[in-house]
Amino acid sequence: MRHTTERPPGHTQRTSGRLDRAIAGLLVFVFIAGLGVLAALVPVGHGFVPKGGGWFTPAVAGGAFTLRPLLIAVPSAACFALGLLDWRRPWRVEHLDLLALAGFFPVAMLLSDDFSEAGLWLAAVCLGWLFSRMLGAAFGIWRMPELRPSISSRRLGLAILILLLVRIGSVAGSNILDVGQASSLGAWRLLHGLHLYGALSWPGPGGLRIYRPDSYGPFAYYAYLPFVAIFPPAPAQIATLWPAACFDVLTLAGLHTLGRRLGGRPLARAFVFAYLVYPFPDLALMAQTNDALIAALCVWTIVAAADRPVARGLLMAAAALTKFLPALLALQFLGVRRGRSRYALTLVAALGGMLAWPLVTSGVAQFLGSTLGYQLIQRGGGLQFSIWTFMPQVAIVARPMLAAALVLLALSPMVRPPVQDARQQAALAAALLTGAQLLLGYWFYSYLTWFYPLLIIAIIQARSDHEAAGTSAHGAASARHDQSRIPAPLAADSRA
Repeated sequence: MRHTTERPPGHTQRTSGRLDRAIAGLLVFVFIAGLGVLAALVPVGHGFVPKGGGWFTPAVAGGAFTLRPLLIAVPSAACFALGLLDWRRPWRVEHLDLLALAGFFPVAMLLSDDFSEAGLWLAAVCLGWLFSRMLGAAFGIWRMPELRPSISSRRLGLAILILLLVRIGSVAGSNILDVGQASSLGAWRLLHGLHLYGALSWPGPGGLRIYRPDSYGPFAYYAYLPFVAIFPPAPAQIATLWPAACFDVLTLAGLHTLGRRLGGRPLARAFVFAYLVYPFPDLALMAQTNDALIAALCVWTIVAAADRPVARGLLMAAAALTKFLPALLALQFLGVRRGRSRYALTLVAALGGMLAWPLVTSGVAQFLGSTLGYQLIQRGGGLQFSIWTFMPQVAIVARPMLAAALVLLALSPMVRPPVQDARQQAALAAALLTGAQLLLGYWFYSYLTWFYPLLIIAIIQARSDHEAAGTSAHGAASARHDQSRIPAPLAADSRA
C-alpha cells in the first residue's frame, strides 16, 4: 500500500516566501552589478555641454560620487536599495517607487560620462512614475504607499548615527558651486545696500566674479544674510558651507518633528533614516548649494499646514521667492480651509515685503527679465538641459499644456474635498514639484532635494519591532500547524 505525504499549507507558504525573497535579492544584485559595470567600463567624461552654453566637470556634477562611482556611488545605491526593501513582501508596488528613486544613480553616472541624452530620458521616466504615483495617492486613486526600512526601529538609531558620521565626513570632499557663492555674494550686496538684479556678473571680495548670479528669487539671498553678517562672505567656504549645512539640519529636524507627530519615535527614525540613506541631498550639501533651503521650507510647511496658517503663509512665500516653482505649493495650501483667510493675507503680505527691495532698486522689468525671463527664455531658449532639448517642436505645445495642468492640479483642493491628512498634503506637494521638474528646460539631479523629503513623508512608514520579528513568529506558527494540522493564520502586519 502506497503512502503519500501531503504537504501542509504552511510549508508551501514558507517555500514560496523563500523563493520570492531569492528572486528579489537576485534582482537587486543585477541592478547593483549593472551599476558596477557602468562605473567600471564607461570612463568618466571631461564634462558635458548643455545647449545654450555652460560647461560642467564631473567634480561639479557630484565630486567623488561621480569621479569614483565604483567606490562611492555603487555602494551608496546598494545601501539605499537594501535599506528600504521589504523582504517579507517583495512584490509590492512601493518597490517600483524605490526603483524610480534608485534610477537616479545611473542618471548621475550617465551625465558625468557624457551620455546626457540617455541620462535625461531615464530621469524623465523616473520623474514621471513618481509624479503619477504621488498624484494618485493624493487623490485617492491609489492607497497611500507604505515603504518601510528593512531593519527594526531599535536598530535604526545606530544606522542613523553611522549615516550622520558619513555625511559629516563627506563635507571634507565638498566642491563649492557658483549657486551657493551667488547666494552668499547676493547677501553681501544686500548688506552694502546694492541692488540684486540687472548685472551680468557680480564682483566680490577676493577677486571673485560670478556670471548671471541674479536668476534666483530674493529669498535665496535673504536666507544667507545671517551667515554673511557673521562669517566672511564668498568666496570664503564657510559662508556657503554653513548655510547649506543648516538647511540640511532644518530638513532633518522637520522630518523628525512630523514623524513624532504622525507615528511616534519609530516613524521619526524611519523618516530620518530614509533621508540620510539617499545620497542626493548629501550631494547638494557637498556642492554647498541652496537646494536644501527648498526642502526645509516645504517640510516645515507640512508641519505647520494644519493649525498654523500664518507660519504656513510665511514659509510658502519664502519658498516661492527662492526657486519660483514652489509657488504651485502656495496655491495648493489655499485648499486648507482652516485659517484660509489668514494664510492668504500672510502670503500676499510676505510676498510684497520680500519683493519690496528688489522692485524698488531694480524695477519690475529688470527683476522679471533677470529671473523668469532668463531662466525660461534666455537660458538656451528655455531648452538647455532636459528632454525638451531633444524635441524642441514638441516642447512648444507640451510645456504650456503641462504648466496649465499643474496650476489646475494645485488649485484642485479648493473645489474638491479638502486634503487634511499630512501625508496626502505631502504627496500632492511632491507631485507638483516632480511635475514641475518635468516641465523645466534645465534640470539637474541636485533638484531631487526639493521634493525627496516630501516623498519620504508620503511613502515611508515605520517598521515596529514586532513586525521585524514577523518572520520568526510566522515560522513558530507554522510549526504549531504541523503538529495540530489546523490551518494557522498568517502573522498580520502590525501598523506603526
